[in-house]
Amino acid sequence: MGKVINLHATRKTLFAILKPESGFFWVAIAYGVAISLMTLAVPIAVQTLINSIANIGSTRSVIILAIVLFLTLFVSGIFSALRMRIMEYYERKVYARLTAIISLKTIMAEHRFFEGRQNTNITQRYFDIMTLQKNVPSLMVDGFALVLQMLVGFTLVSFYHPMLFAFNLVLVLVMYTIWKIWGTGAKRSAIELSHAKYDSAKWLNDIAAAHEFFKSADHVEYAGRSTDTFINNYLTKHKNHFHYTFAQVVMFLLLYAFASAALLGIGGVLVVQGQLSIGQLVAAELIMSAVFFGLSRFTQYLKLYYELYGAAEKIGSALVIPQEDVNEKADRVPTSSQLIFNKLHLTHGSDTCLIDLQIEAGGKYFITTNKSWVQKQLIGLMKRYEKPQKGELLLGDLSLYDFDTYELRQAINTLDRSLIVECSIEEYLRLANPRASFAEIRAALAVVELDTVIDALPKGVDSKVSVLGAPLQPLEFLLLKLAAVIIEEPKVLIINQHFDAIPLALRLRLLNRLSELNCTVLYFTNTPEPHCLDGVIYLKDSANVVAAKPAKDSIIDQEVAQEGASDE
Repeated sequence: MGKVINLHATRKTLFAILKPESGFFWVAIAYGVAISLMTLAVPIAVQTLINSIANIGSTRSVIILAIVLFLTLFVSGIFSALRMRIMEYYERKVYARLTAIISLKTIMAEHRFFEGRQNTNITQRYFDIMTLQKNVPSLMVDGFALVLQMLVGFTLVSFYHPMLFAFNLVLVLVMYTIWKIWGTGAKRSAIELSHAKYDSAKWLNDIAAAHEFFKSADHVEYAGRSTDTFINNYLTKHKNHFHYTFAQVVMFLLLYAFASAALLGIGGVLVVQGQLSIGQLVAAELIMSAVFFGLSRFTQYLKLYYELYGAAEKIGSALVIPQEDVNEKADRVPTSSQLIFNKLHLTHGSDTCLIDLQIEAGGKYFITTNKSWVQKQLIGLMKRYEKPQKGELLLGDLSLYDFDTYELRQAINTLDRSLIVECSIEEYLRLANPRASFAEIRAALAVVELDTVIDALPKGVDSKVSVLGAPLQPLEFLLLKLAAVIIEEPKVLIINQHFDAIPLALRLRLLNRLSELNCTVLYFTNTPEPHCLDGVIYLKDSANVVAAKPAKDSIIDQEVAQEGASDE
């Protein structure tokens, strides 16, 4: 079932999006009014010229009339140029404002909104900003000029004779009827067409994101069927939208032909009857011919207006991304790495886990659990993505909710294979600590034994890495993240099971080096090495801590030596 379309709400959203730049529109309208009034100088001058030649026949008056007409149109041209410049400023302003808002809304969104790569296509709404940049200036310049030309033309010609007033009134009523009959369907179909466009874009993005998934026969066939479905859906919506807009085009073209012939007939009869002068008829024909020509192009601007509904609906959805609840009064910065779990209850359905323990500052523990959901929920609580239902979690002597949200997340780091921003290796490491020197970066890479791998890349630390670390191997990507941790020096480091994939000898060496860090380390693992860290925390229905045996250093050295001998 398709999404319910509320045209009233979409119209409110459209005007809300346009409102901050309303100052540009009022200036453009003022210029448009002045330009339209000055444009009337042409038919008025023609009427005056005809009357002057017929009654006076003075060359001097003709020259003066030509000079006045030139000056009027010259000023009109200046106003037209200024109006174009104003709309250029509008295009820059609306782009900067909406791009900044969408960027900020995306960053400040609730974690669960984008969790698991959900809703990532919402940032594609950005491209409808270009629809606003393209359509609004056309409507404000050409569209408004056309409407104003019609209003002024109808008003001026109506003063020539009551019959012409009645003719113009009927014309306006017919235009309004055409708009009402097909306008609502055109706006609704424009929104549906926009939905189909973004559905197709999301599908193409899914193909690129899961490229390897479509490398088998059945999956290729599925991709072909799905692509056909999206294509057919878009073409159906496009056809439906065209049905409404084409009907309006035909009706306005018929109205153009009828109105042109009717004006000539009515005006001719009035001239024959002596109720209208030749000059007035010529002026009326000049004025109304421009109006009637505008009628034939009126649907072009209606299409632009309908497209704004589709753009507003999509941009509006990006502007209402659920935002994270940040306590602005909490402004403390974490200084301690001590963790206190004060009767913290974790729950998942009917399953529970009670954690009631204290980890001293700098403590380093393996964590094992038979509950697959515990790790994700515990990290969510520590990062303040979720709130504890029962119990409390302290960092030092303070609750996590006493700290500034982003300072807290800076202090609690997770080592996993989550996505990063595409950048160079050096840029990524400097994001961990902008004040880090190049020597410190090289030292961190050496600690994780990644320096030779980086040096082998064509551009070294200047090499670009993708969001998943390519061209580095998955293991090397994890080591790069560990180097960033060493540079950043967080208060708490949480390591997940991806670290288990590191070869044993290297993993033991890295754990030995991690023991030298001042931070608290929680290593979720399926294969704990009890002698490497301070102990093992077993999370079942409750937490149970088993301390490490005292001889851990000698055992680590022995295991590393044995692994090195087997490699040789």
